[in-house]
Amino acid sequence: MEARPSARSAAVRWPEVGAVRNPDLTYLPEGVIDLAGHTIPAELALIAVEVVSPSNPENDWTGKVRDYPRMGFPLYLIIDPRQKSVTLFSEPNRDRYHTRTEREFGETIRIPEPFGFELDLARLVPYRD
Repeated sequence: MEARPSARSAAVRWPEVGAVRNPDLTYLPEGVIDLAGHTIPAELALIAVEVVSPSNPENDWTGKVRDYPRMGFPLYLIIDPRQKSVTLFSEPNRDRYHTRTEREFGETIRIPEPFGFELDLARLVPYRD
């Protein structure tokens, strides 16, 4: 299955509870890209990526960690420039992720299939105080 990141802003929805979220980056299968600009079913996305906002970190660390496994995102990657860390949540099962992998800026983190690569975190830059 060929996939590519959505370059357009698209909301993803979870119809069972009416939740809609707008990840900073969502990677979608090629055939779904034409739906971009509309609300896309969350279970079609392959990963959600968020860069933690300095003004509202609870949204990414609490609300989305709660909602994304329920919505069906198989992978959720949080880049936190405040903490100089990257966290990957995987293996969703109903209301939570079963696996949490944490790395610091400067290390690498394995992004599992369907991607299957090491993400180099060496060039990530933390927020300035």
